[in-house]
Amino acid sequence: MLKPKRLVTELIHQRSVHHPHYNQSETAKERIELDIQNSIARVMYLHARIEGTMAASDHRTQLSPSSSGRTIMANISVGQPPTPQLVVMDSASEIFWIMCNPCTNCDQHLGQLFGPSKSSTYIQLCRTPCGFRGCNCHPLDRSPFIITYADNSSASGTLGYETLVFETSDEGSIQIPNIEFGCGRDIVYNNDPGYNGILGLNNARMSLASQIGHKFSYCIGSLADKSSNYNQLILGEGADLEGYPTHFQALRGMYYITMEGISVGERRLDIPPATFEMKENDAGGVIIDTGSTLTYLPDDVQNLLYKEVRNILGRSFRKVIIETYPWLYCYLGVVSRDLVGFPVVTFHFAQGADLALDTGSFFEQLTDSVFCMAIGPVSATGVDNRSSVIGLLAQQGYNVGYDLLNQIVYFQRIDCQLLSG
Repeated sequence: MLKPKRLVTELIHQRSVHHPHYNQSETAKERIELDIQNSIARVMYLHARIEGTMAASDHRTQLSPSSSGRTIMANISVGQPPTPQLVVMDSASEIFWIMCNPCTNCDQHLGQLFGPSKSSTYIQLCRTPCGFRGCNCHPLDRSPFIITYADNSSASGTLGYETLVFETSDEGSIQIPNIEFGCGRDIVYNNDPGYNGILGLNNARMSLASQIGHKFSYCIGSLADKSSNYNQLILGEGADLEGYPTHFQALRGMYYITMEGISVGERRLDIPPATFEMKENDAGGVIIDTGSTLTYLPDDVQNLLYKEVRNILGRSFRKVIIETYPWLYCYLGVVSRDLVGFPVVTFHFAQGADLALDTGSFFEQLTDSVFCMAIGPVSATGVDNRSSVIGLLAQQGYNVGYDLLNQIVYFQRIDCQLLSG
């Protein structure tokens, strides 16, 4: 029986923005509130996890930002006949689950719900093996699952096996049978609804990455571009493992990488070598994650970055103060217009791997006239463990590849369109 995971956090409430010449619309308020809620809840989820005591072909799917831009969605077809499902790509989740019909509290799903009774390839997973394919469990003998996330969203239901359908690089399709997954029957949403499930990609047995080849890669262009057709996820031997490698350590289902420093342009910041190291009590360290929008770094490092930004921008920009989140550094202006020539911010990792953040990755355009530094202090999350988290915005413009067996992650700066063929 799968043990339930119960991870909770408090949600953040209202915030206000005060500036003598700035009136923020309700839409902008909702956006920044949800961005911060999602990222902080995500970091708290990862920290709660810390404290909580197949095939030779490629399997690819198109990725697209969610309607809010806070998460990245994969389009996967399930069953026979195939039913398309939009699921959140989550590098720190150990299970692949989708909503199944009939379902409670599934009103905000996208498209058609998967119906196990209508699929010829669905197999119910029983606690007691029933001895032949296609047999039905007694309701009390069905293998259950329940998962609760830090923002209080949750899913519960039963486990089963099903066939997944993927695209291939030659524009064909391939079917992968007997994928173990969770069939969600009771869903509690978080503040970012509009998906049909979670596609887990950590190194646990039931994650999709572990069930299909122990390799995967994803390429994300821009979260702001909802119309891009070139963002993609590849599972299995066809994963794009190119670029600069660095080793990762998989702990509690999260991918920790060794961060060695940060540069702004040609200037290497004066950061003590031990700042990003994992401590003896498993505190600290740096997690690379697809579930957080923002990046969270140690407070001293975030302050150093802000001082560099302030020195570069000088008095040319007027600061916008967000009272509820004083650590969120925002200015009046437009990134694409006003920050031309701003130096690249580079995260340096072991073995010489780099992650270079241009202005579209280091800053977020909050409204038409306000942009913010997309780096927060770990203390803002309210957790004590203080692990840093590299979020989605920082990974834009990269293909990121994972070799789970050799524990290597690859960073390749590339236009995702070049990988679409």
